Amino acid sequence: MGSPQTLTLAERRLLAAWAADCAQRVLVVFEAAAPDDERPRESLARTRAFARGELDVAGEIRRRFRGADAAREVKAPAAVAAARAVGQAEPVWLTWARTR
Repeated sequence: MGSPQTLTLAERRLLAAWAADCAQRVLVVFEAAAPDDERPRESLARTRAFARGELDVAGEIRRRFRGADAAREVKAPAAVAAARAVGQAEPVWLTWARTR
């Protein structure tokens, strides 16, 4: 049985780029509260790499929650929300990858 999702790989890459652009806008909020935590920035970089067609998807599936995990370790509500926003950009494309 094929995937119930209707987006093509090219559409997923475009969606990942858009999600990364949106998340980039709030990354500064997280980094102000946790300047030494690189997980959300790394997650965003992986999302952009997928959008460019540069990733090994199997390896990324194992790391998919790393960016969102940072939200549990900051206290400022705005930083928590920013980390979650960045963390949500990655599942946009990983959901597609897992169905293939």
